[in-house]
Amino acid sequence: MSDKQYNPLSEFTNKKNMVWVIMSASMCIFILFVLFSGASAGVIDSVYSVMLWCGLFGGIITRYIGKNGWIGFGIGSVFGLLCFVLAPLITSI
Repeated sequence: MSDKQYNPLSEFTNKKNMVWVIMSASMCIFILFVLFSGASAGVIDSVYSVMLWCGLFGGIITRYIGKNGWIGFGIGSVFGLLCFVLAPLITSI
C-alpha cells in the first residue's frame, strides 16, 4: 500500500490540472460561437456573461502557465467586452 493518501480536494488546488483548461475553453468557445454566429439575438443579451467566460478562460490559462490568474482574468474580460461590442458589426457584414 502506498504512503500517499488520495485527497480529492487536492485536484482543486492543482494549477496544472488540464480539466479546468478544457472546461473553460469549451465554454468560452461556445459563448463566442453563439455570439459571432448571428443566432445570439435574444440568447446573449448581457455583456457580463461574455466577459465572465472569457475572463475565466484567461485566468485559468495564466494560472496554468504559472502567472497571476487575476491578470489573465482582466485580460480575458477585456477581450470578451471587445468581442461583445464587435460581434454585431462583424455579423452584419
